[in-house]
Amino acid sequence: MHTLRLMRNYLVRLAFSPGGFALITASICFVAHGAIVLPMLSYYWWGWSTRPLLDFIMEIVGRTSMQASILQGLSGPVSLAPEQAVLLKAIYTSPEAYLLFMRLYLGLAWAFFYLCARFVYHIAVYPLASKIGRPSAASGGCVDSGYQLAEVEARSREAQPLELLIGLQHQKKSTALIDQPVPIRLGLQSLRTGLIVTGTTGTGKTYGALYSYTRQFLHYRPDDPERKPGILILDVKGNYCDQVLQFVAEAGQNATGRMQDVIIIEIGGQYRYNPLHKPLLRPQVLANRLRVILETFSIGKNHDTYWLDKAEFMIAESIKLARLVHGGYVTFEDIDRLIRRKEYQGHLAQLARKERAGLLSPEELETYISVRDFFTYEFEQSDERVRNIIESEVTRMTATFTTDPDIRRSFCAPQEELNFPGFDDLVDHGKIVILRMNAEEYQNLAKIISTYLKLDFQSSVMTRLVRPGANRLRPLIFINDEYHFMASRTDSKFFSVCREADCINVVATQSFTSLVDSLGDKTVVETILQNLVNKIWLRSDDHDTIEAAQRATGKEIKFRRSESLTESGKNSNYSWMFGRSVARNSNLSKSVNYQAVEEHTFPYDLFRQGLRIMQGVAFLVLGGGRNGNGKGKGNPPTNHAGGRGMKGDILTTVIHLIPFDHFRPLPGAGSRVAGKARSKDAPGR
Repeated sequence: MHTLRLMRNYLVRLAFSPGGFALITASICFVAHGAIVLPMLSYYWWGWSTRPLLDFIMEIVGRTSMQASILQGLSGPVSLAPEQAVLLKAIYTSPEAYLLFMRLYLGLAWAFFYLCARFVYHIAVYPLASKIGRPSAASGGCVDSGYQLAEVEARSREAQPLELLIGLQHQKKSTALIDQPVPIRLGLQSLRTGLIVTGTTGTGKTYGALYSYTRQFLHYRPDDPERKPGILILDVKGNYCDQVLQFVAEAGQNATGRMQDVIIIEIGGQYRYNPLHKPLLRPQVLANRLRVILETFSIGKNHDTYWLDKAEFMIAESIKLARLVHGGYVTFEDIDRLIRRKEYQGHLAQLARKERAGLLSPEELETYISVRDFFTYEFEQSDERVRNIIESEVTRMTATFTTDPDIRRSFCAPQEELNFPGFDDLVDHGKIVILRMNAEEYQNLAKIISTYLKLDFQSSVMTRLVRPGANRLRPLIFINDEYHFMASRTDSKFFSVCREADCINVVATQSFTSLVDSLGDKTVVETILQNLVNKIWLRSDDHDTIEAAQRATGKEIKFRRSESLTESGKNSNYSWMFGRSVARNSNLSKSVNYQAVEEHTFPYDLFRQGLRIMQGVAFLVLGGGRNGNGKGKGNPPTNHAGGRGMKGDILTTVIHLIPFDHFRPLPGAGSRVAGKARSKDAPGR
């Protein structure tokens, strides 16, 4: 059924294309001409015998002897006019000349029919083909016919390198559509530089970009244990995960797709994850991560960095103390009780008794002295107000894990209940880790967990370059829809250095201003955007976002035309009859001027009003296509002498996104589920 539907779509597109229509029409006319007209012109129709058209064709192509055919035809009763006898004799004497004439005649007849069919197509058929092949204005260009694709076929999963179909290029500088748009694909070399999609609500960020890209990533070599991608997905609303699970189910050759690779981190879920359980990381590193989160919480509150420094130092010493007391295992609940309930006093007394009994190793003794000096001689000797401020800075984060039993079970579980394998397992075995947590419902918790997951993921990504036995062939992917909810200051550093580790970062946000509002520092946001090289701007109302898009896409020289008319005359007088001035010997002159000016390639109004749903302006680096040479098939040609998609080429164009459910289901057992993954009434988000 699927094959018949694809064949029908192919025939419809062929019939309504200029070449296909002309070919079919010319073939029909040529066959009719051969069956009706040619018998009246051929020698064997002149009365002595009647033969089928196939014999004439065999003579024209030189498969039978012309003279033998004439003699065979003359064997029966013959009734020829004198003119026919003379012509027949000439053909018998010079059959080569006759064949040359007939071949030339047939060639000219075919060309005549073809040209007439092309003329008829552009006069009568083209308007109908344009209506069938283009979307209505109300659709915003997001239906199948608008892309002339019916269903876009995804790239082969086994034979091709990693490539991402970003969208389609119709016109480079306008939203007008053409019959045969050019697919735009980015290879691994370009994807490693990052991709950000911005656009206001309802422009298609999720439906046309994030869903489509996620689905393509999941279908890349899903059955290859060495190369199937390892992916971290941060779901800030809770519904992204449901769609991803459908993509996962349709990928791969088995009935469940890549379901065995999925790890969902959520409150009350199957997996237990303790962000603080990092035995190989020093307490100062863990404390610095928490400081990053505290800085995020303090956006817009004008917090003095002095208190953040003190809170970071106190967290580091608290982690040291908890590790000493609990055998190296520490949770947020332990830190909260240690500070809020003053349990550090009892722990220090316990460690003092062990010191006197000589039960502490040299390393433990050194750690104990550091912790004792901080709590005894610095923290407790401070002013009460200072202590209260430092405690409040720490506990406003740790209290998030102690107020809800489900949160405590999921993220502060005992060590024996932890079953999250970690991100080294994602690197080595291609796991798909999804954080499903509504950022509006669990604001502080979502930021804490997402930041820790990102930092753990980023650490594993970078250590794969030096860790013995680490998989270095697998592409690693970070995906975050509504990125402004979970952005952190450390992201810019990772985006700038993860390229060598083959890590792809794909994020979507509403505007650049929303990132500034979340991070509180425009410089940090600009650094993040600088390290996400590939950008797609959908329709936006944000002034800063539009200005950034115009700066990135550059300017071009345009010519402004101005006209002026000058009339002059002698002895001018006012005419009461005509109600105007009249003059004798009047002259009229006209001047036309062209002025070269620099204007933005894409005007301001295009971003605010011109772009429809699933349409945007893209700034893309086309380097690193197929085979790593930058010549990815399907990319639009550039102005450089190197042809299309040379390494390092920059493409700025209007781009049309492809909804995820417009992709053809991929082959394999998993494609049985692909039909169910289609969104029936998916809104353009």
